Amino acid sequence: MNVEALQIIELDAARAPAPMVDHYIQLVRNSLAECTADTAEYANALLLKLEHLASHQRVHAIDSSQTQVYLAPWLTIPSPSLRDAA
Repeated sequence: MNVEALQIIELDAARAPAPMVDHYIQLVRNSLAECTADTAEYANALLLKLEHLASHQRVHAIDSSQTQVYLAPWLTIPSPSLRDAA
């Protein structure tokens, strides 16, 4: 892989969906062994950028064991009683 191909990947990854970014990450990783020193340096920098982009495109799981934090914890919303609902 050459620098021009890496530049095309970099430009396309900016607007690509997460599965495509994952594909680009694997493609760049697999081509590192056959790159020249300059191209490998650019590929490593691109890998950092792609991994950062991929992590921002994913939603991280919420830990439900933690309590919810509200902006105004002193405010409470009373739950409606059964008589009020009827």
